[in-house]
Amino acid sequence: MHAFDIATALEPLPDGSFRGHTSPAYANMVGPFGGTTAACMLNAAWLHPARLGEPVALTVNFAAAPADGEFSVSARPAWRVSAVSSVRSPSISLAMPKSSSRTWPSAVTRMLPGF
Repeated sequence: MHAFDIATALEPLPDGSFRGHTSPAYANMVGPFGGTTAACMLNAAWLHPARLGEPVALTVNFAAAPADGEFSVSARPAWRVSAVSSVRSPSISLAMPKSSSRTWPSAVTRMLPGF
């Protein structure tokens, strides 16, 4: 298994969220690389049982640098509907038990035919 696969691996939890761990392979002097953290969050949206479509874009706003260690990621589906289109845009948040660090990304998914 590649180091990136290990770094972005998530464990499903009974409440529908996921648990992950930061990886020393993708860390710098102040904490984990943001791209790896964003990939973990996108993975939570990808693994969510209510996912419709494939991710086509991701925007992440880091409120603070994540700390090293365990984190939880929750993803919940949301719809944005306008007069000309509808977009499924999950709401994803990452929290660390021993930190006030949180991130709030927005992942836009492409709808599959028939949905």
